[in-house]
Amino acid sequence: MKLRMRNLFMIAALLLLSSGCSTKTPPANEPVKEESSGQETDIKSETDENDEKEPGGNDGPDLSENDGPELSSAQETAQNHQDYEEEGREVALVTDVSYVMDHGFNEAAFQGIQKYADAAGISYSSYSTDVDTAESYQDTILAAIHNNAELVVCVGPHFEQAVGSLQNDYSDTYFLLLDGVPRDSLGEAADVEPNVHCVTYREEEAGYLVGYMSVLEGYKRFGFIGGEQLASVERYGYGYLRGIDDAAAFLGIEDEVQAEYWYADTFLPDSRIEEISKEWYEAGTEVIFACGGSLYESVLSSAEVFDGKIIGVDVDQSDISELILTSAMKGIDASIIVALDEFFANGRRWPEELAGQVGSYGAKEKCISLPVQDNAWRFKNATTSQYLQILARLRSGDIEIPVDALPETSVTVIYHNQQEERDS
Repeated sequence: MKLRMRNLFMIAALLLLSSGCSTKTPPANEPVKEESSGQETDIKSETDENDEKEPGGNDGPDLSENDGPELSSAQETAQNHQDYEEEGREVALVTDVSYVMDHGFNEAAFQGIQKYADAAGISYSSYSTDVDTAESYQDTILAAIHNNAELVVCVGPHFEQAVGSLQNDYSDTYFLLLDGVPRDSLGEAADVEPNVHCVTYREEEAGYLVGYMSVLEGYKRFGFIGGEQLASVERYGYGYLRGIDDAAAFLGIEDEVQAEYWYADTFLPDSRIEEISKEWYEAGTEVIFACGGSLYESVLSSAEVFDGKIIGVDVDQSDISELILTSAMKGIDASIIVALDEFFANGRRWPEELAGQVGSYGAKEKCISLPVQDNAWRFKNATTSQYLQILARLRSGDIEIPVDALPETSVTVIYHNQQEERDS
């Protein structure tokens, strides 16, 4: 793989410092073009943006001169709420209604782009969707395209239908879809076109690790609060239950262990989440896996009242609170660095082995882990040696975690979503 020599060692260092996520190296191709500006965006809160740039003002680009369909009102809203309004950005990150710097998935995605782009001299920007609708997700991508983005990085399954709809109409634009695959208007999986590459993760392995280690630590009462009932969230939850069950069986305490399981239908803080988590903690739940976006804020409010523990998700969230026991991590930033490197090293297009393909990253690819730094390792009884043994078994395939249905468990699981109400 050819890279500009001045960036080669910087990119290698970034990949080593990241949490892993390796992929096959594409055949040698033309080097990255030299015309990138290397400009950097400033991430602002929506409040700061609105103070500085009024909708309809002259600070933003004139989209009327670009090719493509006329912008709808939702698209104009998305344009006014983007984090940086300047044409010509080579890479654009588009996120859902959560804020970019969310201490979770969105922030990790942005950091992956930032690390690579700053080292390679690539310009980048970010856009946040204004409302949680299919039209808004599509319009947010279109705003990036009309601002001349060459590669649009779409964060999360909310963008599946939008990418499915736009991949053919905008065949000269490239897409990196994280945590999802293109879908049609009915929600059915669509063909992945050559201008699209998808990255998915084996979240069940990360869920397994946090569940297993928490039982080894000595906890027996667990909770799982997932955001929306999407495949990635389900995989986290199913792995979590399997890890709890396997560890309980290993210790011979199946009859003593119980888990509550519920989807909140939102990734945002919500009074209902706070109410449910308070009920669980008050009834004896010791640890809740807060799985999705910023909903952890509501769980944390409850945990602070009852001195409960929380399991973070996607990234190391230990800096948020001392009550974060551990975090189920997947190498979001590292996988983005790898993908961007493949794209730009191949002449600003996906190499053959990535074009139209869905990559799945897990423990085997060194893309699933728990935080082990001294300030993040909060286990007092469970050891890093035990963790590494379980991680090695996941990497080797010795532990397999089915995700096509709710797991059968020996421990008691109470499902609170009506479509899943049954006790194991």
